[in-house]
Amino acid sequence: MPMTILRITVLLACAVAPVWCAVAEDGARHPPTDVDAWNEGVEFYRAGDTTNALKTLRPLMLTKSHGARAAEVVAKLEYERGNLEEAAAAAQVALRADPSDERAVRNFTRAVDGLPAMREAKHIDEVLKASQGKDPGSLMLAATRDARNLMAQTGGMSTNPPARLVALSDALSAKAKSLADVWLPVKETICRAVTNEEQAATIVMQVDRAREKTRLAAGQIADLDAAAYSTLSDVEHDFTRFLKMTAMPPAAIGEDVVAQSNAWMDVEAFNGRSWQQDALDFTRVFREKFPAWARAYEQQAQSDTNRPPFTAEDQAKISALATELEKLQMGCVEKPVPPDQERALGILRQIQELLPKDGSGQGGGEQGQNQQSGQNQQQGQDENRQQNQDQSGAQQNEGENGEQEEEPADKDEQDDGGEEEEPSEEDKEIDAVLRKAQERSDEHEADKKARMRRAPLPPNERDW
Repeated sequence: MPMTILRITVLLACAVAPVWCAVAEDGARHPPTDVDAWNEGVEFYRAGDTTNALKTLRPLMLTKSHGARAAEVVAKLEYERGNLEEAAAAAQVALRADPSDERAVRNFTRAVDGLPAMREAKHIDEVLKASQGKDPGSLMLAATRDARNLMAQTGGMSTNPPARLVALSDALSAKAKSLADVWLPVKETICRAVTNEEQAATIVMQVDRAREKTRLAAGQIADLDAAAYSTLSDVEHDFTRFLKMTAMPPAAIGEDVVAQSNAWMDVEAFNGRSWQQDALDFTRVFREKFPAWARAYEQQAQSDTNRPPFTAEDQAKISALATELEKLQMGCVEKPVPPDQERALGILRQIQELLPKDGSGQGGGEQGQNQQSGQNQQQGQDENRQQNQDQSGAQQNEGENGEQEEEPADKDEQDDGGEEEEPSEEDKEIDAVLRKAQERSDEHEADKKARMRRAPLPPNERDW
């Protein structure tokens, strides 16, 4: 019986040796416990029946008599099947039995070397599967806003007490990791749309670099590294740049409204970018993509009667308004004192009204929701602006009433003295012009001060 056990062990060692560092044990070192199960597993292995071999040998991994040997064989079989997680776990069991065994160390190293790449590939597949059917522009728009909020929250993170700081850093780090995953479907979409191989390779490199920066930021936040804010600043720039590449016309107009409103309200620039330049960039995105988007919408509307019509007349009006808007915004960017910012905002409102609305009154499905989000952000600003104008008008009326009440007293004094001559018609016209100019100047100054007081703080200065 002992000779039979030794012969089977030697045969197993010869079979395993070419690929995996095999077990070459002396049968005398192991007591003959669980021998039948071991021999049965060896027979399954020699017959190429991997399923039954694993089923028989895996329970032996927990035994003292055959645990290390069974773990090595299980690790080899799982490695050949491509199950690196199972192979690494089994190789670890064998290594624990004798950490000084060089063969066990080599087997474990071979098993774990491919784990990071395999786990990353599996994660990418899961993310891409979850993002199927979702518009990349909408994903990028939401991610850009999340990146800005994350940047603001990270900037004020250190003001929290230690207990709160640790919990907050973990939560923000998890958000950054989720943001890193957004780059995956965006990269897939852009690469499919780009036909030039060289350009596609450049975009892939840029997206991969941006994803690595986002993941780096996640690690820095978790480690409470002060460099996290600077890294997030770069990440936010990357998201904004790719948003301008992927946003469809309704979403582009929504972001255009936000940027143009902030420029008109003279809100402090966020992350070093000019709001007016952002507004011009989104207008150019809109103009570039609008013709193809409008044609695609028309085709969909023909087959889907629930979609509201989008007439050629409305499309022509939008194109003309967008051309005028770009010219106005170019002047606003180039001139030290931007002209016609309010006019540019009015044109954006007209374009929004002309774009087709879905059943909820919004334009273009998910993109319409983004457009409405931009409108909602501006509603409070519009109300504040109207209130400021009402206050300025009330102040102006009070001033005019005061002047009207003082004029009769001045006339009485003139009548009593009888020495001053009544001003000529020409002098009256000049005085009226000067008074009107002063009133307009005072009204403008009051309105500007009120708007500055009521303008919302930029995201990087909010008290989180």
